Amino acid sequence: MSVQTTVLENGRWVIRSVDPYHVRAQNTETPRKEQSQPSISLPKTPFLGILTRTVVRSSVINRIIPARIRHKTKNDVLFISANSVTIKEAKKDYVLREIATKSDFDSTIKSARIIGEQRELTKHDYNCITLKQESHCEDIHTNEDDAFVEEGDISDRAALYRRELPPHILVLALESNRLVFLCVVSGESEHLELFWSQKALPAPISPLQGFGEIIAVDPKCVEKLILVDGSILKMEFLHPPEGESNRIILLLIVAEGHKSRLIWYDWNADMPLHPSQLRPNKMPLHQDEQLPLLLIPLMKNTAFILVCEKRMVLIKDILTGSIQRFLHRLAAEQEPQEPGVSMRRPIWVQWARPMRSKKLRPNEDNIVLCREDGIVQYMVIDHGIKQMIDSNHKVGRLGVNINTSFATLDLGFYTEDLLVAGGDESDGGLWDFPPRQNRPNQRGTIPNWTPINDFVVADIPIDRQNAGIAAAANNASKGQQRLFACSGRGKYGAISELRYGVEAPKKISSVDPLGDELKNGVLGIWALHGFYGDTGEQDRQTEYLEDVTYIILSHPLRTYLLRLSLKQDPKPDSDDVGLLEADVDLIGDDSGLDLTARTIAAGRTTRGLTVQITETSLKVTLLPSPSLPKDKGIKEEATEDRKPDKSHLDAESSRYTYPFVESRILAACIHTSAENTITVMATQRDGQFYLEFGSLATEYELLDQRILLHAQPSCLSLLKTDNEILVLVGTLAGELEIYLPGDIGSGLLTPATTIRHAFAGPFGICDSIATIARATNKDMQQVLVCGLRDGTVETLNLSKRVGTYHLSLCEKLSFGHVSVTVLKDTTTDRVVIHCENTLCTLEYPQKDDKAPATVLNVWITDPSEASLLQGKISAINQVVDSWLPGGSPGFTAESFVCIDGDRLHTISLNSQPEMVPRRLELGGSPIRVLYSTRLDKLIVLHDKVEVLRAARPIFGQPRGKRILRPMISFLDSDVDPVIGLDPDAMEIDEGDKPNDNQAMTISECKSGEKFLGITEWSPKVGGNEYHMLVINTTLTRALKPVGRLLVFAITGRKSDQPPKLAIKKTIDTDEPIYSVAVYPNKSLVYCCGNDLYLQSLGVTDSSRMHWPARIKLAMRSPGRHITVKEPYIYVSSSRESLSVYRYDAGQLVYQFGDQSARCGLHHLQLPSKSLVLASDMSGTVVGLWQPPERRIDNAVTTVFEAVFPGSITRLRRISRPIWSHGDHELHESNVDELYNSSSPGNETILGSSADGALTQMSILSSSEWRLLRFIQNMAERHHLICPHHPGNPHKRHIEPSVARPHYMHVNGDILERLFDRGGESILNDMLDVVPDLESHTDFGSKRERRERFEELAKEVLKDVDKGKVLGRVMLWLRYQLRSAL
Repeated sequence: MSVQTTVLENGRWVIRSVDPYHVRAQNTETPRKEQSQPSISLPKTPFLGILTRTVVRSSVINRIIPARIRHKTKNDVLFISANSVTIKEAKKDYVLREIATKSDFDSTIKSARIIGEQRELTKHDYNCITLKQESHCEDIHTNEDDAFVEEGDISDRAALYRRELPPHILVLALESNRLVFLCVVSGESEHLELFWSQKALPAPISPLQGFGEIIAVDPKCVEKLILVDGSILKMEFLHPPEGESNRIILLLIVAEGHKSRLIWYDWNADMPLHPSQLRPNKMPLHQDEQLPLLLIPLMKNTAFILVCEKRMVLIKDILTGSIQRFLHRLAAEQEPQEPGVSMRRPIWVQWARPMRSKKLRPNEDNIVLCREDGIVQYMVIDHGIKQMIDSNHKVGRLGVNINTSFATLDLGFYTEDLLVAGGDESDGGLWDFPPRQNRPNQRGTIPNWTPINDFVVADIPIDRQNAGIAAAANNASKGQQRLFACSGRGKYGAISELRYGVEAPKKISSVDPLGDELKNGVLGIWALHGFYGDTGEQDRQTEYLEDVTYIILSHPLRTYLLRLSLKQDPKPDSDDVGLLEADVDLIGDDSGLDLTARTIAAGRTTRGLTVQITETSLKVTLLPSPSLPKDKGIKEEATEDRKPDKSHLDAESSRYTYPFVESRILAACIHTSAENTITVMATQRDGQFYLEFGSLATEYELLDQRILLHAQPSCLSLLKTDNEILVLVGTLAGELEIYLPGDIGSGLLTPATTIRHAFAGPFGICDSIATIARATNKDMQQVLVCGLRDGTVETLNLSKRVGTYHLSLCEKLSFGHVSVTVLKDTTTDRVVIHCENTLCTLEYPQKDDKAPATVLNVWITDPSEASLLQGKISAINQVVDSWLPGGSPGFTAESFVCIDGDRLHTISLNSQPEMVPRRLELGGSPIRVLYSTRLDKLIVLHDKVEVLRAARPIFGQPRGKRILRPMISFLDSDVDPVIGLDPDAMEIDEGDKPNDNQAMTISECKSGEKFLGITEWSPKVGGNEYHMLVINTTLTRALKPVGRLLVFAITGRKSDQPPKLAIKKTIDTDEPIYSVAVYPNKSLVYCCGNDLYLQSLGVTDSSRMHWPARIKLAMRSPGRHITVKEPYIYVSSSRESLSVYRYDAGQLVYQFGDQSARCGLHHLQLPSKSLVLASDMSGTVVGLWQPPERRIDNAVTTVFEAVFPGSITRLRRISRPIWSHGDHELHESNVDELYNSSSPGNETILGSSADGALTQMSILSSSEWRLLRFIQNMAERHHLICPHHPGNPHKRHIEPSVARPHYMHVNGDILERLFDRGGESILNDMLDVVPDLESHTDFGSKRERRERFEELAKEVLKDVDKGKVLGRVMLWLRYQLRSAL
């Protein structure tokens, strides 16, 4: 007799068969002294937490609602997503400008509607809200104390802020069983205030029947609970009959017992509502109308429309007893825009009511219907005619897939209807809808990168252009990686490069190409915008002025002058969506500028004169006006009688030159104010360097006095404060010098005061300087941003002291390895930076003088070219706006011009950061993407659906059949894919020679075979190394899913052709092969059905490949994802979460497993912490700790658990941008201790969801977790930080608890709100809240809470002064939440 037991041998627990009597004898013979020895100590489970932050919200838009939610003059559009509301304003140039975003609901938005009745502000309204002014945007929360506001205070506040309720109020139903009422009010300034109130809904009868799925609005209604038998499909309030405005009609469509019926309630709003009045009226629906798609209330006759799949039903007069029905066919007979995607025809998904004049057409209803494949139908319902439908015609095709996010916008009189739609697995857009046309004109794009089926992080080298690998330079600097995701579906499928930052959309079509003589060696660029032409007659000014921008390009040996004339009334062009066009001319020597020398500085005076400074002269000229078009010439009789205008400048008399004969100008700057134009020049004279000043009002005057410089200058800048002018000089000695020359305009210079700052390093030479203002808690702080020659940027605080100024280092950031150019954005307090291939913005948070700078990438986009790749920016500058009255959408003060490779762009920088995806169209649905460092290409698996039509229709037979074609593409990420014929990847040399980046078929793949994964494999066998591609698939045979494993060899490729595939091995299986991984050095691990296989590769005597027998291990469920860390194999299975196996002695052995059964999706190994992050289908990510040795229970321990709104389908490592690394310097002397004590590192984890959301994750130590969780627990109770938190008031103690794994999760989205709503002050308010022990558990006093907080802070920040705890904690928190994008 023997038993199996676990024994410890050589530090490992193993299973052995032993004799029970032998065990008993050993225990008896064991000496007492030996029994008292302590047992072997096992390693303890690490105490770790997880910090998550949403870096990119989902791009899925559920509803688009036009509403004047700010003011009756504001044309706002509301974009409703799953957990946020974005307010945008529709401009007349077809641009949607973002106004504000509210995303602190902490719950899912189930539905949304607009209350459209305007009412005046009353005393009762102020009793329900409390006004609290914030730094940028305010939340108005429910006053829980119900405090009464005196009437006098109300009038004062209303007079100060003009707080009138806008015409529309947004109503949201949340998953947390609450109604939220929201509007935005603008005061006398641009400051916005969010007004909101919330109301709890009745408790749901069952968990599956909660309130809020459907909202109908009638402001006259009172609160009343109505119970209905069945499920409510649709619900709307109908318009009452004429003359009965107080009558309320509520219409329901209810399904019960496989039947649907209409139910409506009718009562009078002026009378108290009694239960006896709520007797429903019922009417069954026709068999073809059981599940209507849309319910549309009409304006007359209490009528409404039911839109079904095959027809439309108009019903009216339901209150009179003589109900009338009108049947109409829709465009259902039209062919789908993408046949083969679904076995059913597309359905109608949304409707909209365009704005029409009720005075001209009082009896008409105008309805626009939209189908999910982009077909738009326009209907006019005339209640004055018998057939009701006056017209019903197709507007056209939008060319995108559409869900319920569709609306029409009104931009004012004499403008076309504007259609706006959010894409469904495709991009959305804006289209104008001209009358009597069957094709809408696209005016803009709303990007959508869903669904993310897979994504990869690619390390693209920075010198690809110099190495000749790609035709275009990429915009990823060293340390900044690029993300490529599989997105879209069908013909809208694409590989999307996910980029986050500031979008810079082009304003006009690019000037392409510039030519070698213009693009090469550009040292500087200046753009002078104006309206040129005849200004003699005031009434003809707007008619004969031409919108022109002059571009000055400075080269080492000469200067070029370009003239961009905006075309008049350009026709819509499908190739340039929403872009204006301009004519480009190269101006010769008659311009008045010195084109034979290098331009150092250029500018414009208030009189419209252009000032050019070269190395040897200063020129002032009036640039020539372009010739008027022939069709806009002025008649002779009109010109003869016209008298000359004295204010008009004469070109010849305005040109003059001021030569510098005895000196050479090294650097210069020009400053124009309302009084005059000041020039500051650094010159070299007789071996000495001087500052020379000049003033230009009516004529130019150079001052005789000069200021001696201590070293050769490298750059100049001028800062004008309230009553002083400061000249900033960078020198080749590695210093920044500041001079106070005094009153330059009067011609009298005072003895200059010099302030010096030395830059560190041998190449710490300042090449450019920009100044921005930073609002602190006390005053406005001037910040100098210096671009250095060593690729870094130093920001310096400039503070004024008694009689002098003081400079202190604020921050030092790295951007590359060459000189950095900085440029001030005059429209806002931010700086544009470009270095090598990096273009970004830098700005500081307002009213927080301790916060570090926010750096964001700038991405140039073109609505007509979704795959536009931003190249190397050689020069950029802001456009100097017009000196004449007027404006143009093409060139404004917010515009910039830049040289991008061989193209000249005119762009504008958006104010808010957002996702700016770049699309590489595939023409099919992408499934998997892989970046091959060996090929330096993206390998994409996608499928393409084709419908083969029969030559002639046969009765009783289908009209065609659907074919799914597997495809593969080898994409250069910087080159557009080639759309055309699909060659075979296995017959490149024999058949047609495909171009690089062209999609190809694989003849080895069968029709209908679906890709499940792709793996790159480089085995070394017999001294040879092979380059292989492994594809795992599934297909259907005899109505049963089976699988195949295809092993291809990648052969040599030519420069202009993709690689060739050669089949090496095909493994047919009885179950689908779900996942594959490489096991070092020459084996594959794959999951087929519920079995795990290990397939090795050998070599025979003839050096041929040999495939020995497979090793098999049965599992409980299919493995979705496999990774290998020798000797362990990690498998995420569909039912058992994570399982760990080991290859030992020719066998696969089970080692560890998750203690909880989860529906696993993906996992990521963190070997440095012995952790595995695993995601599942329930929306959680768990941290599983793998012990160093196998335990008795064979279990991995759950260290933490994070809960997300959606499932995390992919987990990848990603490095933060180079300027976000933790090794940069800050203004505090002890910041190094701050970072060294608790540094999250430069690498973080990025998780993606199918809805397009990207979540950043970081692992926390025990002390970091306690501090952050302590702050989060306080924030969840605060009405400004978490106003809609579903668990509010917080029931648990503020002290962090480790009772459950999900308590170890810290929500960074909640912590990030602290910065926008007060920063250090709001943190101090949370610590000073008096404990309310009756409603929730807390410390005994606020003093105890603060002491505990300071104790936790000192554990993380080490040595910190007691008075600086809050500031240091907020600085550390910003560092923890820094973005990885």
